[in-house]
Amino acid sequence: MIELCAVSYSNVGAAIRHQRDAARRQTATGKRPKYYKECGRGVSMGISMMVSGDEPLEPFIYDSPEISVICRTDLLVRDSNGGASTAPAQFLAQLYAREGDAFAQRLHGTFAVILYDHKSRLLKAWTDHFAAEKLVFTSANGFFAVASDLRLLLPLFSDRPEIDLVAVQRYLQYSCIPAPQTIFKGISRLQPGHQLTSRPVPAVRPYWEMSYPAVDDGRNESEWAAATESAIRSAVSLNLSGVDSSRLGCFLSGGTDSSSVAGLMSQCAKQPARTFSIGFDDKRYNEIEYARIAAAHNKSRHHEYFVTPDDILTLIERAVPAYDEPFGNSSIIPTYYCARLAAENGVTHLLAGDGGDELFGGNARYLEDRVFQHYSLIPGSVRSVMEPVVTAGSSWTNFQFFDRAARYIRRSKISVPDRLFSYSLLSSRPSSELFTPDFIAAVDGCHPLEPARNHFAAAHAQNDLNRWLYLDLKMTIADNDLRKVTVMSKLAGVTPRYPLLDPVLAEFTGTIPARLKVRGTQLRYLFKKAMAGILPKEIIAKRKHGFGLPYCVWLREHRPLRNFTLDVLGSARFQQRGYFRKGVIEWLWSQYENVHQRYYDDILWTFLMLELWHHKQHDAATETGMEQALVAHRAH
Repeated sequence: MIELCAVSYSNVGAAIRHQRDAARRQTATGKRPKYYKECGRGVSMGISMMVSGDEPLEPFIYDSPEISVICRTDLLVRDSNGGASTAPAQFLAQLYAREGDAFAQRLHGTFAVILYDHKSRLLKAWTDHFAAEKLVFTSANGFFAVASDLRLLLPLFSDRPEIDLVAVQRYLQYSCIPAPQTIFKGISRLQPGHQLTSRPVPAVRPYWEMSYPAVDDGRNESEWAAATESAIRSAVSLNLSGVDSSRLGCFLSGGTDSSSVAGLMSQCAKQPARTFSIGFDDKRYNEIEYARIAAAHNKSRHHEYFVTPDDILTLIERAVPAYDEPFGNSSIIPTYYCARLAAENGVTHLLAGDGGDELFGGNARYLEDRVFQHYSLIPGSVRSVMEPVVTAGSSWTNFQFFDRAARYIRRSKISVPDRLFSYSLLSSRPSSELFTPDFIAAVDGCHPLEPARNHFAAAHAQNDLNRWLYLDLKMTIADNDLRKVTVMSKLAGVTPRYPLLDPVLAEFTGTIPARLKVRGTQLRYLFKKAMAGILPKEIIAKRKHGFGLPYCVWLREHRPLRNFTLDVLGSARFQQRGYFRKGVIEWLWSQYENVHQRYYDDILWTFLMLELWHHKQHDAATETGMEQALVAHRAH
């Protein structure tokens, strides 16, 4: 895997030279960079390899007296002046020379680009439209730096940056850390579709943004379906470019997204797609039968791997260090093994179906929110009589009807987007039951739902459905799912592609009337009409399943996994970090065993990955762990 780092210095004092030398020596794996360039007065740019491999560095480096570029890209389109044979870095430099900062709007695919403009003496950076490729940056002590991995920036600091306890709080809410925040204070992540410029002060601005214009061009339902099918087909066809067909494959979960991509891939390539699926022995989590139906329907060359609990213990030692900050999505496990299966069969690029739910309205919570909205339609005079009766009934009787009605009323009164997060641990339990007083004081005034609220409010949309889609593109896709698929695929030696997240397709979906995305109780209404000629009927009719891991079952039945989890979360180090009140893990474990396995297993996994990240990455550099952040807070 290629890693990037560039540093701009405002002076050449002894301290800065020391920091520069440290940056040159240190990479995310402690190895020297394979490439290093002093490209201008006060600027250094470096590129290093985190993992050895056959990929040469030269295509991702370009240096001239006018422009220096380092990049990590999988570009899908080259214009007539660039040409498909031009190396990516050279192509980007030429495009920038012609179009300036606007060049990023012309790109398709995934990319992280760092560029130094010698004439303006500006260091700039861009990440792709949905931030499949990550960039982080910092500015302090006379330097400005941008890199593809947090660990590349740490040697620039004379003292290791403090852990941001607000980031920890938000990690526990979302199982990831939402951009622009990172786990470290003073280091930020570049948001999707944004550009970063170094001077006069570091500035971030969007070059692309998802919007939902109120368009009614008179198309009927059939015309919208035909246009949707054409737009998706074009995006899939584009994602087949630049790679030998024998090296292309497709994730196939058996859901509507991956099945649609696999079907269109076969049609566009005019040959059966190579598809790869993951199964589990537990039927409650296993969608392999639907994957087989889709594979048979498209006559794809199909491959399967069944994940076991032992596979978790085998992978986790590699998976945790693959992320530069805590990441708690348990689907990293099946994602990795699916990508590894593809790599073992000679595939270098895998098409994924990520984004379909968030573009076309496929998540069940969109219907759930509508159910809660109905309560506001009941006249206030009726509600004022009904609510005391329901409250009394839930207190005085054991009838489930009253309990469910009381919960429904409570959640209906919560404003959006908060009400659809009200099931979460941080929303349903008082902070004083979970966290230490010091931790609570450190995050005082910072609500864990603030990122979700901000995205929901920022959406250029006229209705709540599109606001939810916008929020999910930012958080479910960019912050979470793409981090999962991109990092695990590359760890397995495969490059993922995301045809449903092509910006042209995404912009088109923004014009689809909301009434056609979700109709009544039908999620993905228009999408399924558009894909009727691609998908088998069984998949069109199936309920959404998701790409989950049977961790809740294995945690109970597989003793080595159970013992590993308890050992990590029961360690003295875990308690000494100062985050959680004593007894929290014991309470969570009791709830898992006796109340709701499939709810509390996700929480236990999130806690587990947080502690493993600390233990494997942070403690090695600072034995004090989180005491550093808490002591600093108390000192203030």
